[in-house]
Amino acid sequence: MKKTLLFAFVLFLTTGLSAQYQLPNGGFEQWDGSQVDAEPSHWNSFATADGSMASMASSPHHYRRSGGRPGASGSKYLTIYTKSILGVKANGNMTTGRIHAGAMSASSSENYNYTQRSNANHCQPFKGTPDSMYVWVSFYASSASSQAQVSAFIHGNNDFRSPNNEGDATLYCGKAVSRFSRTTTSASSMQWQQIKVPFVYDGSSSANYILLYFTTNYTPGAGSANDSLSIDDIVFIYSAWLNGASIGGEPVPDFDKGQLEYTLRVADTNVLLHSEVTAVCEASDAWYTVERQRVDDTTVTVVINVTAEDSVTTKEYRITLTTGSPSGGGELAVSSVDGGSPQLEVYPNPATEVLTVQAVGDVMLCDLSGRTLLTRKSLGQTRFDLASLPSGAYIVRSGEATARVVKL
Repeated sequence: MKKTLLFAFVLFLTTGLSAQYQLPNGGFEQWDGSQVDAEPSHWNSFATADGSMASMASSPHHYRRSGGRPGASGSKYLTIYTKSILGVKANGNMTTGRIHAGAMSASSSENYNYTQRSNANHCQPFKGTPDSMYVWVSFYASSASSQAQVSAFIHGNNDFRSPNNEGDATLYCGKAVSRFSRTTTSASSMQWQQIKVPFVYDGSSSANYILLYFTTNYTPGAGSANDSLSIDDIVFIYSAWLNGASIGGEPVPDFDKGQLEYTLRVADTNVLLHSEVTAVCEASDAWYTVERQRVDDTTVTVVINVTAEDSVTTKEYRITLTTGSPSGGGELAVSSVDGGSPQLEVYPNPATEVLTVQAVGDVMLCDLSGRTLLTRKSLGQTRFDLASLPSGAYIVRSGEATARVVKL
């Protein structure tokens, strides 16, 4: 892998995304040579592995292909495949770090992917903390039980090894790992699927590097020769955030998307139980729900729950409003707002058979793709019969307001 770009990470400024860390060459458009088994730029294969078995494993397990997933703007993608070497199946493997091939036994701890900080060609600096990772894959395996894997570890200033160091939370910050079954039953048929993998931040290190890799089987040496995994367009999503929030038409002062808790002074907490709460999601296809909680005679809490596009990643913003004088808190001037019904409220949530909606105007119940399933015209309150709908998440829309509900 040659560092054909001058920077180790890039910032994208695109519609719906603010400045964010993304992988260089996440769409596999740049390659380090014209031959079909050249390495994609910023990626490493068995051809540049180290370890005592590196020379034996160095024959290509990948190739460049023309085309791409449906709707792709690029013209190339990557395919890795399982290869039999002296009767031992070596899974296809491509990584932003380096492959260490140290033993003939596929399951040996001497075989791993790792960040090699001393070599700029085998490490990927990365300081972002994305909510999730989206990637397009087309996976063929001769066995229906085979599962390919994508793993990403955002880790500290160390030569992180996977899987060896995965159990040490002091070495990494967050991880995104997904296993998935074949998308096609024919080796000659491409069936692309976008997978969405949430990051879990259960580590304690800083964010300095990312070790990301794909393999044709999550079990070393498993699967069959010529199992193949095609990969295109890796994108990190930073979306379960709010860019702002307002209560009763008044913006929350000094709002910062990274600050999840606020304490503000108000003149009258009673009006807050009926004041309209609105928020601006960072991503256009994220959504939020609002809860109001009376704590005591002087305090009301407004909770805004934000759900990202992957329907997995969430953030909770908690705004405590009190008639007292919180230390360091600001003031919200909402005492004069109309104490009418909220723009949109849904309950119970989760629901089982009937969902009640407080709203005025046209109210729609939609699936997560945006398809309208049921419509009601409400003069203040209406109900949806959910008995015939499958369990899962749905969206209620009324005007510009949305609420996410779960049917058990």
